[in-house]
This record gives sequence, C-alpha cells and structure tokens, in this order.
Amino acid sequence: MSVQPTTPPDSHSLLAVVSSIMDFPAPGIASPEDYARLVGLLDTLCPLQHFAMLGLADGGLNWRYTYQLPDVFKQQLGREEPRLTEQLTRLDEGQGWCVQPVEHIDVQWLLARSTPDQAPTLRLLLECLAKRLHETQTGTQLAGQASPLMQRDPQWQEKIEKIGRVMRLAHNLPQHALFAQLEAVLRQMLSVSDMLLIRLENQRLERLYPPHLTYDDDIIRAMCHSTNSVERHEEGLYWYSLPLRQQQQYFAHLILNMTRPLETDDRLFLDFLRHQLTLLLELKRVRQQLDEHNSEESINQRLQQLRQTNLRLQKRLKHHQELERRLQFNALHDPLTQLPNRALLMNHLHHAMTRYRRYQTAGFTLIFVDVDHFKQVNDALGHSAGDQLLQELGSRLQGCIRQNDMVARLGGDEFVIYLDNSQREEDISPVLNRLIGRIGHPFRLQGNELTITVSLGVASVTEQTADVSELLHQADLAMYQAKRNGRSRIVMYSEACTEQAGSPEERLFRALREGRIVPYFQPVIRLCDSRLVGLEVMARWITEEGELKDAFDFIPLAEQCGLIQDLDRQILKRTCQQLKLWQPASGVGRFRIAINLSGKHLASHEQIMQLLTIMEEEGVIPACFIFEFNERELSRQSADSLTALHELRAKGIQVSLDDFGTGFSSLNALFHFPVDYIKVDDSFTHRMLNSPKDLALIRAMRDICQDLDFTLVVEGIENQQQLQKLIELGCALGQGRHISPPLPGADIPPLLGQASRETKPSDLNPS
Repeated sequence: MSVQPTTPPDSHSLLAVVSSIMDFPAPGIASPEDYARLVGLLDTLCPLQHFAMLGLADGGLNWRYTYQLPDVFKQQLGREEPRLTEQLTRLDEGQGWCVQPVEHIDVQWLLARSTPDQAPTLRLLLECLAKRLHETQTGTQLAGQASPLMQRDPQWQEKIEKIGRVMRLAHNLPQHALFAQLEAVLRQMLSVSDMLLIRLENQRLERLYPPHLTYDDDIIRAMCHSTNSVERHEEGLYWYSLPLRQQQQYFAHLILNMTRPLETDDRLFLDFLRHQLTLLLELKRVRQQLDEHNSEESINQRLQQLRQTNLRLQKRLKHHQELERRLQFNALHDPLTQLPNRALLMNHLHHAMTRYRRYQTAGFTLIFVDVDHFKQVNDALGHSAGDQLLQELGSRLQGCIRQNDMVARLGGDEFVIYLDNSQREEDISPVLNRLIGRIGHPFRLQGNELTITVSLGVASVTEQTADVSELLHQADLAMYQAKRNGRSRIVMYSEACTEQAGSPEERLFRALREGRIVPYFQPVIRLCDSRLVGLEVMARWITEEGELKDAFDFIPLAEQCGLIQDLDRQILKRTCQQLKLWQPASGVGRFRIAINLSGKHLASHEQIMQLLTIMEEEGVIPACFIFEFNERELSRQSADSLTALHELRAKGIQVSLDDFGTGFSSLNALFHFPVDYIKVDDSFTHRMLNSPKDLALIRAMRDICQDLDFTLVVEGIENQQQLQKLIELGCALGQGRHISPPLPGADIPPLLGQASRETKPSDLNPS
C-alpha cells in the first residue's frame, strides 16, 4: 500500500484533541455524552465514517460502542469470531481502515475508518486512546476493586482524585510549576520531604526537577544506577527511586525521600502515580513530535518512514497469517500423516448430521479401518518403520475416496473414512473394493517389503441414529467383529455386533476381571551418562482380539465409568509381582518404579491403606516406588490429599508431579504439594527444537528444580536431536521412545543387571 503525501494537521489542534482524549473516562462508566464527545474530537481532525470499541466476552463479541457501523458488518464479523484477529487485520488500510489493539479487560480492539489520506493521523489518535483505556483500567482497579490493602486507608479515593487533578493541569502549567504542584500533594499525603525527577545518561545527571539540588551527586547516582526500583535508608531518611519508562524505554527516575518508611498501601499508590507520570511523558512526547514534524523535510522523512513501516507491517501480517494458518492446521490434523484428526472429523460429522436431519439429504457412511497385527510391525522393524507404514497407508486411503469424502486418523493404527451421500450398498462397495485392492499391494519400509491386512467396520446413518458418537461407536463395534471373525474382513454393523462385543465399559470390566490389564515398563535414564535409574509403569490393555491398547485409549474410559481405582490397584499388584521376579538380577533398592495413579486415591486414609496393603501382601517395600499424580488432577483434590501425600512419603514412597506445565497453577503446586520429582510434559519436549518459548520453559524448570532441590525428569524424547539438546541444558533424567519404548516385564532383566553394576544409591536422586 502506498502512502500519499498529505498536509499534517495543525499541531495545536492535534495536541488539543490528544489532550482531550487523555481525559476520556473508563468504558464502564463513560456516558453516551462522553462517547459522542470522543467521536466529535476524532472527527475534527479525521472525517470519521465508522468507529467502534469491541472485545470478547463469554457470549461472543462485545460491541462496547459503535458509530455508524453497519449491522451487516457486525454480523459478518460475529460469525467469524474464532478468526476475529485475522478478520480485523485484513481490513484494507488503503480504504481508510485503522485497527488498534487495546490492553483492557472489556475492550481489546479499536476500529475506525476515515479517508485514506488521514490514516496516519487517525492511527496516532487511536494509539493515544488505547493508552488512555489501558491507564483507566489501572485507575479503575485501584478505585473500584475490593482491595484489602486500599480499604485500610480511608483516604485512598481522595488521594487518587488529587493526583488526577494535578495531572489535568499538565496542559496549562509550565513543567516546573506542574511538578511543584505534584510535590506539594505528595508532601501532604505521604509525608514526603523532597521529590526529585532525575535522568542519568552516560553517568551525567540531568536535573529535570528541581533545577538545583541540595543533595550530593553520589547519593543521587546511587539511586539511579539501576532501571529497577531502589530503596535506601541513609542519615535518618528513607529514599525511594521509581524508574519511569517511555515507550518501554528508560526515561528518568522519580526519587522521593521521607522521614518514615512506606506502607504497603503507599507502595500501591506510588505505582498508580508512576502510571500517571508515564502518561504525562507520553503527552510531552506527542507535543515534541509535532514540533519536530512541522518542517517540509520532516514531513517527507516521515512519509518515507511510513512507507517502509507499511512494507514491514505487510510482511509481518503475512507471516502472522501464515503462522495462524499453520497453527489452525496443526490443531485439526494429525502430525504424522497430516490427515484430519478426531476433532476435525467430529466437527465434520456434526455438520453432516445436521444437514441430514434438517434437509433430509442422502445419508452418509463411516468405515472404521484398523491394521491387523500392527504391533508386530513396530516390534520387528522399529517405530520409525511403523510410522512410515501409517503415512503410506493414509496416502493410499486418500487415493480411494471421492472429492467430498474424508479420511481421518483417530490415533495409533485406527483410521476412519467418511463417505458422503452414501447409504446404499452400490455406493459403498466401489470404495471398499478400491480399499482392499490398494492396501493389498506390498509396502516398502526401510528396504523391507511388507504386506498387511486390515479389518473394516462399516456403519451407515439412519433415522434411529442418536448422534455421530453412536455412529462412530457402531463402526468401531463392526471393526472388532471383523477381528473376531479372523481379521482381514469387512463387517457391516448389525445388532449382533453389539450383543457379541458388549459396551466399552463391559469390555474394560471383563479385561480387569480376566487380568488383561498388564504393566509395561519404560526405562528412565540419567541423561549425562545414559545409566538406568528407574522404570515408569505404563498400563496396557490386551483386548479379546489380541490387540494391545495404549493407556490413553482406555484410561479416560476407566475414569468415566468408575473403574480407575480398581485398575490402578491391579497394575500396582502386577508390578509388585514383577518386581519380586527382578530382584535377584537388580538388587534391592538399586532403582525405583514410578507408577501413575489417579488423584482419587488421595481422598481418604482408607484409600492409601489399600495401596500399602497390596505392597505388604506381595512382600515389596514401599521405598521401591514413586507415585506419580497428574498436576491438573491433583489440583482438583480436597485438602485431605495433602495429608495423604505426607502419609505416603512417611512410608518411604516418593512423589512425582506428572505433566508439569499443563495446569493453571504449576508453580503454586510446587510449594503446596510435597513432591520429589517434576516430570516435564512431553508436549514441551516435542516442540522445544522449533519453539524458543518451550525451550525457555524447560530451561526455567531446570533452574527451579535445582534451586528447590527437586529432580527433573523430561518425558517424550523421540530423537537424538532432542536428547542432545537436553544434555546440553543439563537436565537430570529423561525417558522416551528414542531411549526405549515401553517393554514387557520379560524384556527388563538385562537392563536391570546393568543398573545393578553401575548405579549407586546416590544416583537415584541426582541434583
């Protein structure tokens, strides 16, 4: 977008408008007359076509104020709420639109439109208004919130009003007189002896107020040596230095000396004063800029700068749009196959169901696809070959469908195909034939040729279908029936599938009763030398069809149907039995077993005793175990959970805080709950090489653990690059598929022999 030369507004007029804008009240208390006056002010310099203040609320968009904004525009923007930022930033500045973000609880954006040649002036005015709205929020919080600190001072409201009156004099008083007024108010309210405004640049003191100082320069320099707040007590005086920042850059120090120390209420009030002074400095900056921009040369330079800024903004906007598009894509697609994930599939199915019921359109069909004996591929060729197989399979499935159909990956080796406008056999059969034909061709995986088979379950929507979740469940049941029939089969859903399989809850209950929920073990190593220091227990479900399900496939179901505690106790019992078999090879106390437990076990003393009884009956000492509790779940437990944790630690059981960083009060959990280990959620590990923020978070967790004497364990190490980076960061312990996948108990003894020879007891809890 090119910027056309324009005559700048009269400096005095612009400054008067800016000054008036800085008196605009908080949006929550502003009257219709205040808004009308604001629009009139903007219109005096920029012929105003449209104006709005808007933000986000629980019910959607909140139009705090609008001026001549068409309802059609508001409705269109409202329908695009999930992409609101993108929609706003796409408004064409060449047509006079200006969009300004705002830091305010009720208002997040200012939206205005004038003539294109007035866009620079309008943008400056919106920036000033945004600063004013942010400042009113600070004042409102001080003046309106039920703050115990402020309520202790009966004069707090009067103090704020006095400061406000002084600041409003800024437009009429010389600088020295204004600061003298401010000093007089502070002397009265806070027993201030002297107020100084000092700028320190290159060790040179610039006395902004007062021009002549009676204090030694060394004392003043000591109060200005840092861009942070400084406090000193010297010769019976209490000195306080508050840095002022203009446009996030250091400007000067407000220095006060007093005969008494500041109270907590006074400190909060001074913070408010600092915000007011910063606002005043911003006004002075506007005045100075206007004086500097009066010459023709300065105007031309500014226009050139605007052109360059516009180019940079356009590039930045494209970058942000691409980043947002990428983030949105990643949220709705499987990272391995790039196919739609469960969330996108369910959203698509809900829309399809709505069309089917509302418009009586042709129905649709789901095909549930599951690879037969997929675990054997991972075990024989490795997980990288398994991933390659899933990628190629996803590509082949996509090649079998039509334009309006969809292939989604639910997780693991499970795929779902959506067939649009397909209920009849003649519509479904051609797709099934193509699937069987293309999947039947051998796959080439890392130099190996492999032929696989799949089990297919088919379910079509009917008038009796309650919702899309039920339809997906029917396709799942039909797929499991295909596996029971011998695999490599196609089964159309019928009531017989439900009768034979039972509900998911029933299948899980049978698995518990028959002992088909078993522990697998993932090694935990010391990263600096790769020594084994422990194992994490991971539950696995051996289905009736012989498939091995990961914990994330059934743990939520166990929690939902109230079986999670029974499941935990069974896994603990099986782990104790396995531990006794290992002890001859490993030696007692050479390593610890970390086991994930539901926070519900912490609800009472009786629950804790059940866990301890299992260990006692199996002849395993509690000191062999680390109990892991999910951070988010732990935070939802009652106060009794804290007592239960202390009880466990008294028995020698250590406690680990799992999935650290995913909750809303992570740091608070460190101080509230007695823990020994902190486990970094694997999502941070997966992103850290491409995300500076995630890398910084891991680095911060490392420092916190070192300072607070916790042991840091990093999960989800999937490749050598991640491992090397964590070693460079100095992280203590780690685990992940790159180190070792979860293994059955029979595969563990060779590793334990190594741990017995190499690991000392002190290695188990490195600092």
